Amino acid sequence: MKLSKPEIKYLRSLSQKKYRDEEQKFVLEGWKPLRDALAARAPIEFIAIVSQSALVAEHRAIVSDAAAQGIAVRELTELELRQITDTVHSQGVIALVRQLNAQLSEFLEGEETLLVACDELNDPGNLGSIVRTCDWFGVDGMLLSAGSVSLYNEKVVRATAGSIFHLPVVEGCDLLNDLAHLRQADYTIVATAMDGETSVTDLRSIEKLVLVLGSEAHGIRTELRAMADHVAAIPKFGQAESLNVGVACGIILAGIRGNSKE
Repeated sequence: MKLSKPEIKYLRSLSQKKYRDEEQKFVLEGWKPLRDALAARAPIEFIAIVSQSALVAEHRAIVSDAAAQGIAVRELTELELRQITDTVHSQGVIALVRQLNAQLSEFLEGEETLLVACDELNDPGNLGSIVRTCDWFGVDGMLLSAGSVSLYNEKVVRATAGSIFHLPVVEGCDLLNDLAHLRQADYTIVATAMDGETSVTDLRSIEKLVLVLGSEAHGIRTELRAMADHVAAIPKFGQAESLNVGVACGIILAGIRGNSKE
């Protein structure tokens, strides 16, 4: 079955946060993210493919997996796909997915031990990279403050490379309030700053930890830093003025994890 014009218009509308929030849905692009979504049993309403892209055996297997899960498979043209997404080099497949909407209670009542909180993070590429990095290091979940870029922004979703389906992310957080609740649940709050006094390797012994990352332009808000139990810094050896927040996240998580898999 081919996508109708109203459906194409609807999918295109989801590029705007207003409509994503109203509908609680988003558009997923690419074969690997779709494969990850299917493996995670994500709430996919349907997928739509450019017929030529399904000639590859691996892609046909993904379509078969979708059909086996009872997910409708539609067809569209390359031109119609370009009307829906802003990807320059499309992979020929999209999916309509319901948002996952994690809740803070999952972290307060569960057995999570390592969380990452982002304070007013605005760059989609940075957020996507952080989600992917958190997935790599086995972070149990993330908190995203109000005023941050939407988790379901097209560029964020693309940059996560499927990791958006591997860990819960709570959006729109009041971090001052939520971090206070997490502290009551025995989490240690660790802020990050270039002038921090705690080494990232000193964090390995903390059993339950929330790592707080600041915005690209201003870092962590003063009031968040003031409530932290520790302020950690990455040792500097060269002349660089600062680190990209996504890179910093990876370095700190590597320091926290250390040789824990050995």
